[in-house]
Amino acid sequence: MKNEIRKQIISERRSAIADKQAELDAKYFIALANGKKVTREIYKMPSLDDELSKRLRQLSGIKMNYRDFSVDIFKDLGIKTEYKKLYETLDKYVIAFPTPKNLCLVGAAGTGKTHAAQIVGTKLLGQGHSVLYITAFSLVQRFKDYIFNFERDALDYLFSCDLLIIDDLGTEPKIKNVSDEYLLNVINERMANDMPYIITTNLAPEDILARYDERLTSRILSKQTSIVIQMKSKDLRLI
Repeated sequence: MKNEIRKQIISERRSAIADKQAELDAKYFIALANGKKVTREIYKMPSLDDELSKRLRQLSGIKMNYRDFSVDIFKDLGIKTEYKKLYETLDKYVIAFPTPKNLCLVGAAGTGKTHAAQIVGTKLLGQGHSVLYITAFSLVQRFKDYIFNFERDALDYLFSCDLLIIDDLGTEPKIKNVSDEYLLNVINERMANDMPYIITTNLAPEDILARYDERLTSRILSKQTSIVIQMKSKDLRLI
């Protein structure tokens, strides 16, 4: 998908450069016709890499800049040591990317799961990787758009982005023959193509098994394919 976006940008740039240069040239010749001494201006587009980075960030669904994420934000809460090992794990994950291992962040509400997942996503965006962050609720909406609204491209980026982040698994509506089945399909396809994903959930492992079938649970919690991290701190939103 990243290569397709690059090709799209190149195609758009060709026409944009021509249009902008024509606009500048028109002003230049009008000025000459009015007897003004002016220098012809040559339009310069932003670099392709900068434009690609901007486009990938827009598509990612992640709003914060990666510089906003740091373990230091926890130091005033008195829990920096508690999170030190977690952030070391995340750093190792980013360094090893693309890795066939997935991440599953499990813990109660407010323990920093979304924040931790977005740290990985923003750092990888900064390295030029394509990332998609999506809540489980919005994920099911994409499934519905694909099935019922015939939006055939609704699922494309789920399969093609370098890293898929599914936040708050377990909060999505259960729709027969849609939610679980298509979620399993997304996970299976990504695993088959060695394209990792991150899942965050408030559900304990036994609750995941109770809500989903064994096939889905085994893929999410498998020690062979996933790094499962239990986040047990107090609710950071209440501190």
